[in-house]
Amino acid sequence: MTENHRPNEAVVPPSTDVYADVIESSIELTARDGAAIPTLVFRPAGDGPHPAVVLGLEAYGVNDFGRRVAATLAHLGFVVVAPDYYRGHGLRDPENYLDFSEVMSFIGALDFTAATHDQLRAIDYAAGLDIVDASRIAVWGYCTGGTLSLLAAELSDRVAAAVLFFPSQPRFEALTPLTPVHPVDLLWALDCPTLFIYGDQDTTMPAEQVDDLRGRLSQWGVDHQINIYPDAGHAFSAPVPPLRSDSADRASWPDAVEYLRRNTAPAE
Repeated sequence: MTENHRPNEAVVPPSTDVYADVIESSIELTARDGAAIPTLVFRPAGDGPHPAVVLGLEAYGVNDFGRRVAATLAHLGFVVVAPDYYRGHGLRDPENYLDFSEVMSFIGALDFTAATHDQLRAIDYAAGLDIVDASRIAVWGYCTGGTLSLLAAELSDRVAAAVLFFPSQPRFEALTPLTPVHPVDLLWALDCPTLFIYGDQDTTMPAEQVDDLRGRLSQWGVDHQINIYPDAGHAFSAPVPPLRSDSADRASWPDAVEYLRRNTAPAE
């Protein structure tokens, strides 16, 4: 189904990464190739078991925006695992949303195969935590991290739900060892409820591609929802203009949280 935004003022977008009821830690996961994956973990203070979210960070990598998202989801009751798919070698200035040259060069050089496996390692890590209900693990991602979250959901049987903010690469420019398959060509493998979130002016996903996405998901019987937010372009959750759309960000966050909660609720 496709829905326009439905305001829900009970939940507001992240504004801080510090909550009295959230515990933050830093760990290292081991990648498939043996490399270290620096990873942030935010968890509620209670014993659990809690649902979990593996966060696909946007292309800027670990920055204040990603930390606020992770901490706020933990404040809402989720254990959040956020792997750094740049493996500690990310942008010089991950807070600079005004100059796209550096971030675009990092996206162009990213090994999506390795980065997807990093997300899968994070899912396995979350599933092994005593404080996590392994049947209630979701992925949640933004931009390039949305693409990685989509690929992880397509490849893992442990994902209970996916929340995808404007995945940037529905198709890659070319199929290479770093980008071996178009994410849209694996949609048939999705086996969890999946929310796609876009602005109506997103040039990475124009209307005809949204129609194609909808058709593929429906054809393969994927439980899905597509939310389109008006007057918003790509990456509208960015903290500052020109990318940011305040209205779309404020409308999409509670919608996404409601979808996440509904699809990771304990089995009755």
